[in-house]
Amino acid sequence: MTSVLFSAPVAPATNMDAAQYPQQQQSASAPSQQPRMLAQFQVLQTLGSGLQGKVKLGVDTVTHQRVALKIIDMAKLHRKAMINVYREVEAMSRVSHANVLRLLSVHDDVPYPKKDGSSKQVIVIVLELATGGELFDFMMYTGCFSENIARAYFQQLVAGLEACHEQGVYHRDVKPENLLLDESFALKIADFGLSGLREESDGAVAELYTQCGTRGYMSPEVLSCLPYEGEPADVWSAGVVLFIMLAGFPPFQIATNQDWWFRACAAKQHEAFWAAHARSATFSPGAMSLMTRIFNVKPQERITLAEIKTHPWFKENAVPPEELRAELLSRKLQVEEEKRKEREEKLRAAAKQRLQQQDEEFDPFNMDVERSVAIPTAAVPAAAEVSSKKAPSYPAASVALYTSFQSNRTATELQTRVEKALTEHSARFVAHMDRFKTKGTMTVDAEDVGFAVRIYSLDNAPGRCVVEFRRTSGACLKFHDAYKKLSASLSDLVWDNNDEAGAADDSPAEELISDEAMMI
Repeated sequence: MTSVLFSAPVAPATNMDAAQYPQQQQSASAPSQQPRMLAQFQVLQTLGSGLQGKVKLGVDTVTHQRVALKIIDMAKLHRKAMINVYREVEAMSRVSHANVLRLLSVHDDVPYPKKDGSSKQVIVIVLELATGGELFDFMMYTGCFSENIARAYFQQLVAGLEACHEQGVYHRDVKPENLLLDESFALKIADFGLSGLREESDGAVAELYTQCGTRGYMSPEVLSCLPYEGEPADVWSAGVVLFIMLAGFPPFQIATNQDWWFRACAAKQHEAFWAAHARSATFSPGAMSLMTRIFNVKPQERITLAEIKTHPWFKENAVPPEELRAELLSRKLQVEEEKRKEREEKLRAAAKQRLQQQDEEFDPFNMDVERSVAIPTAAVPAAAEVSSKKAPSYPAASVALYTSFQSNRTATELQTRVEKALTEHSARFVAHMDRFKTKGTMTVDAEDVGFAVRIYSLDNAPGRCVVEFRRTSGACLKFHDAYKKLSASLSDLVWDNNDEAGAADDSPAEELISDEAMMI
């Protein structure tokens, strides 16, 4: 029997929910399969994975609401991992704020049916589904943000962190991967597994000791392994996020004396720090003023959240949510058009080069030239079987993804090209041709990034496939560097929807952020 460690009321699905997330339909040609269930939730495709387990898309069969299911294998839970689970549940149960991802319920010791027919016992953390994907996925797709957009998201980040701190919750792992977007492009702070909790009933500031988080976003006091306070540490990490939103790259490699950029801040050589970064990015005087105060290496002198809210740059030009959403959608469409033109130019150049090579190489009097020979189909039954194999059907769109594209090539050809691109870029990978799934690792700037590549067929567009890349481990900025390299090698495979642009103009705005959109 399932016991509930924590239970919050699940918000009923609204009419908008039902319209945006219709029930997934079984393809007429697909074999009938019994849906996998976890408690009252139907389990659909994987959205992501982490140290503790996978995050799956789920549907509440009672309310029809779509949710995120964080599934943790109880057999793999050691003491430290169990503490992290408790901490995550306790932290999220304390905080209720528009910019903090909602915890809906938690179920422990639930039997989870595996694909081979067996089952395992798991803990299920049921979370609000952030359908807009990761904030930095969007940013890396469209380029670094303007000051108005960066400010709007920094304001939301500060508001969410302030709500956490008021309830004695210190996130301790503020970074791009943990900042999600909902369907209206509002920011949601997620993943409280490393959070620190204030237990003192008198509200006194508690010292924290554990060095946790992601090193590139850690404050110097956390990296020093000395006792520290949670709020200044979160402020530092939020400042790193703000810098990346404005510049597209981080302010430091790591906040230690081995890093030149950090040493400049520690020595209060702020002019040198900003002059060096100005070679690659542009910052207004107001933004530099605020971040200079954030990057104070002494936590007791660092600007607080309350002081950030009174800073002139922070209070400038507040962008209403509807304007922010409209600007981001417009920005996305503009980038897609620019990338479409860039692809066309590359294809024209490649075609011209091929013609030149053919003119130079073709000699009709060369007796050694290879002639095409018709091979009876019966002679190559295995090859025919592989080439005709259909990829799995693309699951119903759920969360925006900016690292995927459509192609009118066969799934087999796409799989072959993906493996070739991975080999060209020295990736280590394991390919499952029968499932059109590849798991790989690439080294980017001495850091490993893990990812999965899936190829799906589109039932509503016969002859077309979707190639989807998802990060499974490593920093998101490094993952996007890896994706850019791989997608450049696959750019000739991308289906161009320019001929159908007229139909797209009449589509509702929600369709523009579907991950069935062409996204390279």
